[in-house]
Amino acid sequence: MRHSLKKIVENVPYPIGSILAKVPFEWRFGSAYTQSLNEIKLGAIDGEYVVNNFRKIFEYAKVHLPFYQDLYSKANILNLKINSLSDIHQVPIVTKNMIRSQLNSFNGSKLLNTGGSSGEPFAFYVDENAFAREWAHMHNVWTSIGYDYQDVKLTLRGKNLGLKPYHYNPVHNEFIINTYLPLANFVDDIIGLIDRHQIRFLHGYPSAIYIFLKELEQCGNSVQIASFRKTVDICLLGSEYPVPYMTQYLTNFWGLKYISWYGHSEMCIYAYDEFCNNHYKPFHSYGYAEVVDERLIGTSYHNQDMPLIRYDTGDIVNGEHHENGLLATFSIMGGRSGDYIIDKNNKSIPLTALIFGRHHDAFTHLKSVQVRQCSIGSAEILVTSDKIYNNNEILEMFDLTNTDIDFRAKLLNQPILTEMGKMPLLVDI
Repeated sequence: MRHSLKKIVENVPYPIGSILAKVPFEWRFGSAYTQSLNEIKLGAIDGEYVVNNFRKIFEYAKVHLPFYQDLYSKANILNLKINSLSDIHQVPIVTKNMIRSQLNSFNGSKLLNTGGSSGEPFAFYVDENAFAREWAHMHNVWTSIGYDYQDVKLTLRGKNLGLKPYHYNPVHNEFIINTYLPLANFVDDIIGLIDRHQIRFLHGYPSAIYIFLKELEQCGNSVQIASFRKTVDICLLGSEYPVPYMTQYLTNFWGLKYISWYGHSEMCIYAYDEFCNNHYKPFHSYGYAEVVDERLIGTSYHNQDMPLIRYDTGDIVNGEHHENGLLATFSIMGGRSGDYIIDKNNKSIPLTALIFGRHHDAFTHLKSVQVRQCSIGSAEILVTSDKIYNNNEILEMFDLTNTDIDFRAKLLNQPILTEMGKMPLLVDI
């Protein structure tokens, strides 16, 4: 019911939608959103808070879920009492592959799937308040750079709008830009939109924003570029690690400020880059974040439908710790990037948007997804799976509409790995 209502609201025209957008998020998301905001405002979360919340989900999992009962029995920790951070370190780390193979042993009302930043498809359940908690933390980060929920955003996150250049979404008070159309075709409309609504914020994938601004630099006239510079001043960068050449372009050429944050669909860790220097500060109010052997490990306190306890995110990081033993910041060494391929019109298409922004059916069938640019306007989707699929069957799993690229697919025995053991999304073989 809530999902259907959201779909209806997302398609309300701007004059009505702009009124709905003024409804405070506390009213929309309810007590879970408000409680999360209150916990964030309490300031630094100490070790006792983490231990107490970890203990609750650990005790629940070992009593109610066969997957964890079996795992903890084999590790001989069914009787383990969680009274300190060192006790937590005795709990086994779980991986995507371990959880993926046991999906049928979990159950919940919200089944999501993701390609993940590293290209490993993964289906999982989240609890009904997961999005309320996430938006509370996200809004807290945005507020730190001057955002108010009544501010209109320009959003670039890979939404497939067909032939429409943009669409207003009152749920988040944003105009969503169609990143699959050449900006030159509707640059006048976009600049007019920014002027009319005095839009200060760009929100989206760093690679999508980077490409959008590169196109504006090329196709916009001096008046349009001056108008953009006068009004837009802040970027909200999510879902990808903002690689330095992109952020340098934002700041040096356009004079834009930005903030980026770390989050992932599985909702175990949320962190933000407070000083824009690749030192992400985790919210331990959101989940317990650790670094073990340069791997970022997370635990969600609240997801009883499918607890992810000491879950390996797959990201390679360096960590710095507080004196109390909690992770203070982490720096991303590998995992997320702003890869893109080129279509027949020499337009850059961000892979995060194309492959992971459309919620393909592929993620429930495939083990890994990677992309190779064969030539300009031609690309190959490389996948691995426990089942045999032919070229057409693989392509049918993806929404590749509204792209000017010839795609083919190939089933591999193993994904292509880097020297670090990471699986890049964009490969060159």
